[in-house]
Amino acid sequence: MIYRSHRGGVYYTPENTMPAFQRALQQGYKYIETDPSYTKDGVIVLLHDRTVNRTCRTADGFPIDREIPLDSLTYDELMQYDAGIFKGEAFRGTKVPRLDELLAAAEGADVIIALDKKIPTDRMEPLFKTVEKYNTKVCFSCADTERIKKVLAYFPDALIDYDGNTTEQHLKEVTALVKPENLLVWLYLDKPNFAWLTDRFKASRENCERVKRFARLGIGNVNTPDDVKEALEFEPYVVEV
Repeated sequence: MIYRSHRGGVYYTPENTMPAFQRALQQGYKYIETDPSYTKDGVIVLLHDRTVNRTCRTADGFPIDREIPLDSLTYDELMQYDAGIFKGEAFRGTKVPRLDELLAAAEGADVIIALDKKIPTDRMEPLFKTVEKYNTKVCFSCADTERIKKVLAYFPDALIDYDGNTTEQHLKEVTALVKPENLLVWLYLDKPNFAWLTDRFKASRENCERVKRFARLGIGNVNTPDDVKEALEFEPYVVEV
């Protein structure tokens, strides 16, 4: 069983920043998860939310006084904001990184960069072109077979993180496309912070055992030591912390 670092690290470092990724690399995580998204001018940066407000501050360190969607900012405009100080003075001056910065930092390391599915399926070409420039292992998050097919058309041996419907029929459709050794299927601990979670995504005993008949199992939404213990009871291949 191995661990995946969520957004590079969300507890001790500002999430989805180079300090978070560098710490995860130093600690030897086998997977580092992140969230590629486009700026207004098409630069691929790493930010989880639709807006910059939760994790970014003004250059002076103050909360931003209006809601600002990421895709309303050019890359140069985004660089005017501080993406680290919300986590502490030690991270003042940290910026939202580009995907290529992370891929370059991880090049040659024994790590897989897990790319979440923030970029729409019909706009993935620039993402693919960025990934192929680096000798860095990546996996692509997919919730349906349409996206899986799009990825495999470009990278036939791509690693796939599947977090869609996990009925037996859906799992059969996914495993017909993806080699077993290239597939991780994700389920999530049922906690209050995941109020949206429906039964088909929950890490129940029944769901976990069904998934493991078809593929390797990943468990997400693991936030505390007690959560880790709960996740390990399902005997997953990967736990995301």
